[in-house]
Amino acid sequence: MSFTLNSLPTRHIALLLAVAVITAACGGSGTGDSGGAASPAPSSDGGTPAPTPTPTPVANPVTDLLANAQEARYGGVLVLANRGDPPAGFDPMRTSSIALHHVGGGLFGPGNLVTRCRQNLYLPCPNLATSWFPNPGFTEWTFVIRNDVTWHDGAPFTAEDAKFWFDLAAFGAEAEGRSRAPAFFRGELGDIKSVEVLPFNQLRVSLRQPNPQYLAVLSNPRFKMAHPRHLMQPRIEEGEVSVAPIDVGLTGTGPFELDRYEPGSLLRLRRFDGYWEKDAAANLLPYLAGIDFVMMPTASVMDAAFRTGRLDGGARGEGHYLTVERKVGYDRDLGDRAFYAHIQGGIFRLGFNVLKEGPWQDVRVRQAISLWIDKQAAIPSALGGFGYLSPTLSLSNPFTNRAFVNWPRFNREALPERREEARTLMAAAGYNDGFSMGYLCRSRLVARCEFLQGQLAGLNIDLKLQVVDEGEWNRGRVSLDYDSQPGAHFTSPIPEGTESVFGRYAENPDAYSKHDDKLVDDFYRRLREARDQGLRVSVWRELEEYIIREQAYVVPIAGSIQVVGYRTYVKGLIIPPEDGHTHTDFATVWFDK
Repeated sequence: MSFTLNSLPTRHIALLLAVAVITAACGGSGTGDSGGAASPAPSSDGGTPAPTPTPTPVANPVTDLLANAQEARYGGVLVLANRGDPPAGFDPMRTSSIALHHVGGGLFGPGNLVTRCRQNLYLPCPNLATSWFPNPGFTEWTFVIRNDVTWHDGAPFTAEDAKFWFDLAAFGAEAEGRSRAPAFFRGELGDIKSVEVLPFNQLRVSLRQPNPQYLAVLSNPRFKMAHPRHLMQPRIEEGEVSVAPIDVGLTGTGPFELDRYEPGSLLRLRRFDGYWEKDAAANLLPYLAGIDFVMMPTASVMDAAFRTGRLDGGARGEGHYLTVERKVGYDRDLGDRAFYAHIQGGIFRLGFNVLKEGPWQDVRVRQAISLWIDKQAAIPSALGGFGYLSPTLSLSNPFTNRAFVNWPRFNREALPERREEARTLMAAAGYNDGFSMGYLCRSRLVARCEFLQGQLAGLNIDLKLQVVDEGEWNRGRVSLDYDSQPGAHFTSPIPEGTESVFGRYAENPDAYSKHDDKLVDDFYRRLREARDQGLRVSVWRELEEYIIREQAYVVPIAGSIQVVGYRTYVKGLIIPPEDGHTHTDFATVWFDK
């Protein structure tokens, strides 16, 4: 049994950029099981492109939030599973792991100076800044910092804190002969020339290159400000350059503050009475008295706890999202006592380390592998039955090129024809007899690794699975130690925000493929400088084809539909249409029981 999502409701969004409103086709998000009817996918032996989807009614998130403000009740502790202990000392500058960001939204807030709107994922909304304005050339962005935000220890959040964060993320730190590396996402922040504190609690970020889309990039929920200057700066100056949020008590500005952390067991958060945000009826958020995150590394343990009433909601994260088979058990035991979030998730990919010597340095070999893999077959066997085909971004994203199903030498021809061409390319590259290639395999996703291993065996490629735990996964994926890796964590829904996973390794160590292609730099420069929406779409699609089809640095296999169960008395949950890192602050959640 498999479910393939090849169409979603057509939606309308506006990307608000300070002084300009640009309209693009996309859409709002529903919750639970709402969504468009799926149309047939291209079959594994070729098939035809998916038809244009017909719009279907979806929940109105603006109306929902207004109703929520009138009906919400205060109190109650939300009990959620978490995939495991947050890695890297809870430091968002060091990891994009959902094990951190599922809990990090409550602690550190939903975003940065700006955040993704609750009403619409694709819109930037005010967060720690109330307003902003760029210069005419989009090389300077000035932010007016909120005056009503405090850290959990009572210290005010100011423009000085924001400058400290930007400097740390973009430049790292040097003290007592020791160095702190910049954030893994520093490439997405642009080439920052300077960060200045201005009078009246304002901050100016100056860029060497124009970036009209800077708000969209900065609203990435992975860019949480979890680094209080008054607690971290003195320790860094004394030489403790690797100080992490956990070392200063997980002091944030989010709606919930730390009550207790028991590694391997429980993270207990309680309502922060000094939180600044209000709902549409001017009621202070959050509604909940607290959140308990229970560490559950094993999905089956989470399933049992949810089905027996010990959890109000499941964990977000690969390996814990529901499969078709597991959801059948939920439906059987719980019926209408549960509902499900459906989030378009990360795409199962294969990324090559072309900075390491091996046959995969030959573009013909990479193209052959891309042609050979039966992408449709991955959905039932590797993704648990919930999935879709897309090259890079989700299907609801306005930048996704639906014509990718007709890309020559990628997806247009029937599978036997593609595989015949793959053999021809391998022979031309001198690898008719195949070769061995190492593969960084995340232990919680072994089924995907084994699928890929089985697929490539037909091309005489012996894929050596190097199965690692979460600690080595988070270290190894930013290293040059492995021949290839999955590249399965989520890509930003904003094209400019994908540089950290598709850009050059020297500037983007978290990249799926380790390459040093400066043409990719140029693509991203053109993308950032594009002031016309049509040009922006055009440059992105050109870049996407270059990375995926022409150079095959990354092979997209299939996207996952991330399914999370919640009890029906959990109200006010904002479910993003894509990217499960979004809206994890749970400030609008309340209990109807």
